[in-house]
Amino acid sequence: MKPEFDEVSGQHTTGHEWNGIKELDTPMPKAFHIWLWGSIAVAALLWVLYPSFPGISNYLDGTLDYSSRLTVTHSVEEGQRHKADAFAAFETGDLESLAQDASLREIYEPSIAVLFRDNCAACHGRDAAGQGGFPNLLDDHWLWSGSLEEIEYTLQVGINTSHDDTRFAQMPAFGRNGLLEEDQIEDVIDFVLKISGQEHGAEAATRGADVFAENCSSCHGDDGRAGFENGAPDLTDATWLYGGDRATLAKTLNNGRAGVMPAWSERLTESEIRQLTLYVHWANQDAQR
Repeated sequence: MKPEFDEVSGQHTTGHEWNGIKELDTPMPKAFHIWLWGSIAVAALLWVLYPSFPGISNYLDGTLDYSSRLTVTHSVEEGQRHKADAFAAFETGDLESLAQDASLREIYEPSIAVLFRDNCAACHGRDAAGQGGFPNLLDDHWLWSGSLEEIEYTLQVGINTSHDDTRFAQMPAFGRNGLLEEDQIEDVIDFVLKISGQEHGAEAATRGADVFAENCSSCHGDDGRAGFENGAPDLTDATWLYGGDRATLAKTLNNGRAGVMPAWSERLTESEIRQLTLYVHWANQDAQR
């Protein structure tokens, strides 16, 4: 039907009717029109003020020259400046003095713990107790000494990395590379089991002592106790990085070991490295009490 005037409502109809009900052509409220055109005006203004439409080689910069990228960059830089100011004590302070400062530890250790979890926990565990192939930082068995200076240096240059000053600690593959015969490897395993207080064959251990002296003592020492000069472990205690049973020793002697510790000077600031040095030292000292 055609649109008509409805006398009751005073409005025209749309011409649609359903079961005798005629649809009124009621106009939208004025408030809606105001809101609609107002939002269009605001959008047009924002298009002019802020970056908006893409162009051929760039986008419209806007008259305010605003950039969310620059805003984020400035925020990050401000945060870094604030962090540097907050942790200024770690920049130049003597490590020994910092380690003894109980108030410093109370204030900063929770924050440094986050730094440790973000960068070190994947290998050493959230509690720094290590796991298979990764050292326990809480015990008193160190490959390169547990002094503050040595911990800091290891964090800086790493072990077996591409850093120019990295520390190298590699166990040769005596079996795979043909450096020892199979029976010699079996004999030296018995010798290592003997000096570490484990069940062993006496005769094989006696033969293994000569093999050890000729091939292993240069790193592990004549008595197998090693030192802190080359990262070789003490073979006389019950602490093992990869395992001290016969099967694991055979795997180590045949295939060698060459674990990697990252050179954190390429990823972390000097202040962050010093913070981690103190964190490891504090955790170790707590565990030894």
